[in-house]
Amino acid sequence: MDSMKIFRGIPMFHGECSRMPAIEFAIQILVVLLLGAGAVIGETTEKNETLIASLNVTETTSFCGGFVTHSFGNITSPNYPSNYDDMLNCKWHFQVPSSNRILFQFYKLFRTEQGYDRVSIYDGISNSARLIVELTGNDSLSQIFTTTSNTATVRFTTDSSLNFAGFALYYSVDPIPACGGVLYTDGTIETPDFPAHYPSSAKCRWIITADIMDPITDLPLLIHSGYSIPDTLLSPSNQLVLIFQSDHVINQSGFELNYKII
Repeated sequence: MDSMKIFRGIPMFHGECSRMPAIEFAIQILVVLLLGAGAVIGETTEKNETLIASLNVTETTSFCGGFVTHSFGNITSPNYPSNYDDMLNCKWHFQVPSSNRILFQFYKLFRTEQGYDRVSIYDGISNSARLIVELTGNDSLSQIFTTTSNTATVRFTTDSSLNFAGFALYYSVDPIPACGGVLYTDGTIETPDFPAHYPSSAKCRWIITADIMDPITDLPLLIHSGYSIPDTLLSPSNQLVLIFQSDHVINQSGFELNYKII
């Protein structure tokens, strides 16, 4: 589940607290967070179109697995677009320059044996790496899948019957976006990549402060997800913490939030 939480205050030193200005939030959520397996992927934004174009390249790796260090290119199932072979266990490990993440997108011709021949993308190269997505059958997703770091694994497995065309998977690199920070003046907060889809498994934490800190409270002022726009929120103190979290299932455009210290 993807969600946004806003808390009053952050941890502070012990001592007296003077009366400080409050922070007014005018929350303008444009296309937000949705959550659940039944979500519909939103329309492609201009930024997504740019990313898709950057993935349309000719550096191809069609062997059954390997170690990939190129900054862009594509991998395919063996023999693509002809039928792949039986009993494959292909594994590609990706490692690109640090401070970058990896973007993946499947070409529209995707066909494997439903439920038996699978393509899986993992967020890292260790055995415990998180699964980003697993596709089988005639899935054809325009969504761009992103890693949280500079490494990834793609695995393709098949059984002993019914071979099809398989897949082509484009990849490119992109700087890891800023996510969180400490803010002292009026401004705007956006989810990473806004208005394009935010990345999977993100956890962003912004602290908005006006002068001296107030004590923390464990109770959130607001927990919000979905498509609706919440009302304007006025903090009871000079400290707010905003936390945005996303899961590994469906990514949406996220939000833009304007705030003002008054």
